[in-house]
Amino acid sequence: MGMLFPTSGALAVAFLAVGATAATMSTPPLPSASAYETVAYTEMTVSNSYGYANLRQGPSASSKLLDKLPQGTKVIVIKKVSGGLWVHVKVDLKEGYIQTKLLK
Repeated sequence: MGMLFPTSGALAVAFLAVGATAATMSTPPLPSASAYETVAYTEMTVSNSYGYANLRQGPSASSKLLDKLPQGTKVIVIKKVSGGLWVHVKVDLKEGYIQTKLLK
């Protein structure tokens, strides 16, 4: 037989049954700002005079070519790398790197 867990309503009843009230319960302190990590995850679009962007295995023009993305392809930017010249992106089920100047 599986274990049963009370619903939030039942928990409130249990707290009230032992004399706790909303006024006497305290909230836990918030973690410090250093406990958070900022992640980009911004959507951008392939847009340049070439009409495509190469999705590469690494942030280098000599890195293995994974795919050629046509103009208008939307990508999710995971993070900027190489001083902002390249971005680590996800498109469909693939991840790779694209030169930042080829996106808008």
